Amino acid sequence: MQQVTGNVYVETGLRGCNHGFVTTLDGVVMIDSPQKPSDALKLKAEIERHGPLRYIINTEPHGDHWTGNAYFDVPVVAHAGVRTRMLETDLPQHLSRVVTMGDDEARLLEGYELNVPIITFEEGMTLHVGDHTFRAIGMPGHTPYQAAIVVENEGVVFTSDNIFCKVQMWIQEGDPDLWLKALEDLRGLSVETLVPGHGPITDKNYLNEQGGFISEWVEYVRAAARRGMDKDDAVERLMDMTDRYPMDVGQEGMAPRVMKLNVANLFDYVKGEGIHAKA
Repeated sequence: MQQVTGNVYVETGLRGCNHGFVTTLDGVVMIDSPQKPSDALKLKAEIERHGPLRYIINTEPHGDHWTGNAYFDVPVVAHAGVRTRMLETDLPQHLSRVVTMGDDEARLLEGYELNVPIITFEEGMTLHVGDHTFRAIGMPGHTPYQAAIVVENEGVVFTSDNIFCKVQMWIQEGDPDLWLKALEDLRGLSVETLVPGHGPITDKNYLNEQGGFISEWVEYVRAAARRGMDKDDAVERLMDMTDRYPMDVGQEGMAPRVMKLNVANLFDYVKGEGIHAKA
């Protein structure tokens, strides 16, 4: 893991989301958890070298951010929407995907039970652990239930998947308007080090590039709709964004699927349909 500051450690090189932990005078706070059980157990051993784990904070509802919670017996903190999504998960289907990620995963998933958030928030909350303050800020964009976690003592913010640094974005349920606002909110924070949901650690200089890529994706799909392409045709044919950035670690070969998911969601966005329909 990368030691970002004296107390912040981050993993960016494994399949699944970036995750990390912060050491305090009263133990350790983990931010997101590994997607693979084998990686979760390695992280557990690493954290034990630094002190007792006190909390897990999950930043969003997608499974690559919370599957590993189950291997840690501590309270989980997250947006209320994350708890709801986890409880609504088709667990057999979810675990069937995780099983394919390595030779040891099936054995480690035997008897798997969710570790869902028991402390939840909507717009935000503050958690004090030892000498550290963790500020969770609701920042919908990539999903409606995103949160940025500011580690105020360290000048670091875990942005979750509102930032994909130098890797292809998943926009399967993203709202571009809210996402661009979230980037501006991140710009306004009094921190400089950004831990993205995927890709290498970065800083505020990357916010313009991230915002530009979101806008480029929207215009790409909007132009197809203007040409009269219907949604089904767009999902099958719009593949030209696959080479803009590489897929993240362990996602090799998934670009066509991601393109289809992104196009389907953004087509609804430009048409004001689906989850983007106005009430």
